[in-house]
Amino acid sequence: MTAEPRRVPMTNVDKAWLEMDSATNLMIINGVMLFEEELDFDILKRSLADRFVAKYERFRQRVVTGQGGRLYWEDDPNFDIRAHVRRYALPHPATIATLQTVVSAVVNEPLDRSKPLWRYLLIENVAGGCAIIARMHHCIGDGTALIKVLLDMTGPTAEASLTLLPVAPPSGPKAPSGPLPSFISFAKGAVKNSAKLAQTAASQAFQTIENPKHPFDIVKSAGIVSAASAAILTKLVILPPDRNSVFKGKLGAIKRVVWSEPIELERVKQISKAMDATINDVLVAAIAGALRTYMIQAGDDPALGDITAMVPVNLRPEHDTRKLGNAFALVFLTLPVSLSDPYDRLVTTKRHMDVLKNSPEPFLVYQILGAIGMLPVDVAVQATTWFSAKASAVLTNVPGPRQQLYFAGKPLQNLIFWVPQSGEIGLGISIFSYRGMVTLGLMVDDRLVSDPHLIMDGYEEQLVLLEERIAATAKSAANGTASAGV
Repeated sequence: MTAEPRRVPMTNVDKAWLEMDSATNLMIINGVMLFEEELDFDILKRSLADRFVAKYERFRQRVVTGQGGRLYWEDDPNFDIRAHVRRYALPHPATIATLQTVVSAVVNEPLDRSKPLWRYLLIENVAGGCAIIARMHHCIGDGTALIKVLLDMTGPTAEASLTLLPVAPPSGPKAPSGPLPSFISFAKGAVKNSAKLAQTAASQAFQTIENPKHPFDIVKSAGIVSAASAAILTKLVILPPDRNSVFKGKLGAIKRVVWSEPIELERVKQISKAMDATINDVLVAAIAGALRTYMIQAGDDPALGDITAMVPVNLRPEHDTRKLGNAFALVFLTLPVSLSDPYDRLVTTKRHMDVLKNSPEPFLVYQILGAIGMLPVDVAVQATTWFSAKASAVLTNVPGPRQQLYFAGKPLQNLIFWVPQSGEIGLGISIFSYRGMVTLGLMVDDRLVSDPHLIMDGYEEQLVLLEERIAATAKSAANGTASAGV
């Protein structure tokens, strides 16, 4: 008699991300790895089998529905890596621009839910080298977890990247520091209240459809928010939908992806030092300026008001990086597109970022995502749409390794990725640093943003404007010193 496949219950947060899939927004994390040399396809498959599939059971599991509608990860009895790893040759002209067109076509394709939710595509003949398009559903893990998976498949040398690594058991818990104790305490309280939430979700489902605010009421009534968090809960409830702009509107069925030329991270660091800001502050302020420029070119007046971006915040303890799943929250960040001066935008961006760094808002939003995962699918969609309407973009910044890495025996030149956009959000902005370089990736809804390259041009121009401001300030200070000495 054949044994039944092993099943593992899916967490409520992961379930929420699975059910956010829609015809206009797929919840798939897409990445592109660039190589200046050609990869051997058989070596790639062997590397994925040994250092990806064998090490992480999730990539051998499919999603199935059990009794009562509960979702599970189940070992796929028909798993075959050949169904997940394919190869194609880039059509003429074999340029990065052509590759961007191909990637844009691929990211619009859903993953087959009857199989494990991932796929790798080797694109050969790319400017003398090759590229890998990696696709994994968000329900498998967040950006932090999946970057760790990627790094597990690389090595500091070509030989090391081909060596089979032993699957080490997870290390024991360590005493967390900084803001983590608050989160862990918060999460433990959520576990105690999970049964209570499950009981109330079903009975309150109809009211949720009539009033999309009600998921927040469920969370609050279950007692998982403190008095301090109640104020943030109120803020989230009363926060209006983001203002109408060229980045907000009815979505189409087609997404486009583009990425910038890598910029030296040291260059950004010099701007941050001169302006007493972080590297992230500088990059986000430059993006805000680029969006402002695009708005003006598209006939949208930025002076009518700023726009809001959802920003993922990692809540994963450092000793817990090997686990998959989603352990992050989303916070709302105002992008000061209404300000015309680059320096003013940077100062304002830094102020907004500093406020979020010291706020318990991420912990509360994480619990809200868990609550949404407990709701019936149609109700969860209503809640997700209501939540995402408060933003026009998703913006994420992931710092990558500083050293050269090798993948499947070849040096990895660069890595770009795109976060999915939930609900009615049509703009995804991703920043990734690697080897002392930083790259900006955009995923746009083709109906809303017809030429994302204009945003890329504006982004690079904003960095130049900040550098010119620093140079002018330094020159003025030098002149002042010279005059004082006369």
